[in-house]
Amino acid sequence: MINKDEKLKTSPPYLGYLILKKISKTEEKKVMLDDIFLKLKAEIGSLNYRQFMFTLIFLYQSGIIDFAEPYIYKR
Repeated sequence: MINKDEKLKTSPPYLGYLILKKISKTEEKKVMLDDIFLKLKAEIGSLNYRQFMFTLIFLYQSGIIDFAEPYIYKR
């Protein structure tokens, strides 16, 4: 789940926590994929699309989020 050579702040569990935190702060309880990526990139600084995709896969496989294009929301 966490590679020993990567920063903890770019690991899928931590990024997943940040995504879920952002979703819970919205009134609609859903966010657009592009918006969440840009917000996380601004917050963390060194986020690439590959890390973001691994995080989404982690959250989806865990049964925490679901997709309704172009939004993601908590189950």
